[in-house]
Amino acid sequence: MAPYRKVSMRQIQILLLVMVSIAGHSVALQEGESCTHQGEQGVCIAYSKCVRGARITVCSYSALEAIVCCPQSQQIGTNNVGLATPFGSTNRDQGTRKSVQMCNEYKQLTTDSVAISSLTLNPTLVKFEIPKCEMTVKLIVGGNVTRPGEFPHMAAIGWRLQDGGYSFDCGGTLISDRYVLTAAHCNTESEIGALPSIVRLGEQDLQNAYDGAEPEDYDILRFIPHPEYRKNLGKYNDLALIQLRDRVTFTNFIRPACLYDSDALNDRTAIAIGFGLLESFGKKSNQLRKVMLNIYDNELCTRQYLHNRAVKQGVQSTQLCVGDLVTGKDTCQGDSGGPLQVTRDENQCIYYIIGVTSFGKVCGFNTPAIYTKVFPYLSWIESVVWP
Repeated sequence: MAPYRKVSMRQIQILLLVMVSIAGHSVALQEGESCTHQGEQGVCIAYSKCVRGARITVCSYSALEAIVCCPQSQQIGTNNVGLATPFGSTNRDQGTRKSVQMCNEYKQLTTDSVAISSLTLNPTLVKFEIPKCEMTVKLIVGGNVTRPGEFPHMAAIGWRLQDGGYSFDCGGTLISDRYVLTAAHCNTESEIGALPSIVRLGEQDLQNAYDGAEPEDYDILRFIPHPEYRKNLGKYNDLALIQLRDRVTFTNFIRPACLYDSDALNDRTAIAIGFGLLESFGKKSNQLRKVMLNIYDNELCTRQYLHNRAVKQGVQSTQLCVGDLVTGKDTCQGDSGGPLQVTRDENQCIYYIIGVTSFGKVCGFNTPAIYTKVFPYLSWIESVVWP
């Protein structure tokens, strides 16, 4: 007996398409033959080698995928001007900033294409983009435990301990296959004089190897604080990049987030996540938690932090005032460097990072915390990550 082989949903879909094709017509065009799609001349090529629209004309089927009629302007790998390019290509849109270009590529990791063929003499494929994530964000002080893979960009920054283990005392955000965004003040020495040495990606529970997540550890090559960050001058410009020694392999549990590319925030709420304390001087969470917070006018935090040495010049336009004055929901120690993020209606599988957790007062006591706003630093980030 042949060994059992797991069949994916994609393979099932292809088999169904083949069955529909056989039932619907007997004359098929083979790969490489000329064809016509919606009045435009093309050539029959593999489905994966064509930039597909909503409807596709089927030539025939191979053992792996449909062979479709693809006009030259839509063929991946040609040098036509204006041709949409596959993930990882360097032929990006002119005039669009690098972080936006890369965001558009990362979005391709969040969906699967499902194609259904009609039972006609000249069948067409109708393509659907199916999100890989659950499209809900529920409402780590006062927060909820996350699901494995819910925030695949979350990074836990670790300091090596004397016993060979790690203490994860800061968070971060994976923003490319080599860089993590975090807070500059996270580059501190531990009790044994060690600097942070690893980044753990794809984790949900730091102490449970059977939580359903698939984490990976990456060594830190260098820690790059923003050039204008000065520890003795407070928490201004509290932003840094971590370059990883090896390139990250993207999975359903590990993929980058996008960087918010506008100074104006349309949202008045945002999601913070982290492995930090559950309350001031309390127990640290081993599970990744999320919380929905309100974005307030910076003047509120300027008043509440009036005599705080970390913001002696007031809360500036490069910072955000975020929290919950009613319920006390908040981030806490250990959440530093973690992402503050929003989603967009057209694709709630991808998160846009608007801020980085910087500092606050006593956790959960109806006082907003201060976050570093990402947009004012976007050009610097791009110059380091995508030079």
